[in-house]
Amino acid sequence: MKRSINFFLLTMCCLTLVFLHACKLQTIDPETVDLGYDYYPLEVGRYIIYDEHDIVYNSVTTVDTIYNVKELIHESYLEGTENKFVIYHYAKKTTDADWPIQPDSVWTVVNTTNQLIRTESNVDYIKLVFPVKEGKTWNGNAKNTMGEITSSDKFYKMTNLNQPYTAPNGMVYDKTLKMTIANQSDPIVSMDIRYDLYARGIGFIKKDHTTYYYKQDSSYPPQTIDFGSHKVMEITSYGKE
Repeated sequence: MKRSINFFLLTMCCLTLVFLHACKLQTIDPETVDLGYDYYPLEVGRYIIYDEHDIVYNSVTTVDTIYNVKELIHESYLEGTENKFVIYHYAKKTTDADWPIQPDSVWTVVNTTNQLIRTESNVDYIKLVFPVKEGKTWNGNAKNTMGEITSSDKFYKMTNLNQPYTAPNGMVYDKTLKMTIANQSDPIVSMDIRYDLYARGIGFIKKDHTTYYYKQDSSYPPQTIDFGSHKVMEITSYGKE
């Protein structure tokens, strides 16, 4: 009987050790999990310069504008438990001109661990969600008054995760992600196709937003634009001051 008890205890001890070893192998170090925060690095002094081309249509005129844009993370401060970063937004008409002394807009951005919230002109947008994942969708307007996104063709969606991208100026970005804001097209009524690109270690590198509303007058050819816009914003350089 004593030998049976000893054998039972030895067996249970071995099983316990195997179980503990298996648990240890399955333990994930939080620091090794790739959440994707580096798709929008937040550090005071970081800046990105873009070329922006805007074409705005209305029933009377078309306004075509090309200019340079600079976004600089100017400072940060603690708001409650969150570190909020202040973005200075500058714009100028020509490459040779100096940047204005004062920004034309002041925005903020904060990473709340699982969401990147960017405030532009006092409107909050959930630009990214973490951890980054192919095919992930979310309501980018959940923190503003623009209402719920209900159409299956109009959402914020993350795709092309960690895919390379070559900019028109030849700059190559090894790992990017595409964030679709809207993807609707009606050949009779309107088109709404908007997306942004982000690059690892850099942040927001491209915007391509097209929103057209077509004339409903049969005297015009199909898909004649009544009003709308096409805006493309592309990175040209980046760094830290």
